[in-house]
Amino acid sequence: MRTGAGEMNDTIDKGRRTIELSKGEIDEIEERRVPPVVIVAGVVAAMVGLGVLGWMIYRRRQRRDLIQQIQDAIPDYVRDLPGELRSLPSELRSRVKSAL
Repeated sequence: MRTGAGEMNDTIDKGRRTIELSKGEIDEIEERRVPPVVIVAGVVAAMVGLGVLGWMIYRRRQRRDLIQQIQDAIPDYVRDLPGELRSLPSELRSRVKSAL
């Protein structure tokens, strides 16, 4: 009968060792958790990204009036043209105006 009890004790000891090893693995897994600072930084980055995306969509969808669209389509050097025409001699100015 002693052998049966010895075998049972060996089996119990092996089970306890397995449990101890399992506890060590669980502790390692718990240590691998992501720190809260990294999680907060990720959430903040996502919120900023969504804010920028929303602002870009808002600006894209915003309606512009006809005058603003025309002014944006005309290059800067053409908009500055009337000021330059004033500085031209009167003879040349009248030719430009008649051509327009």
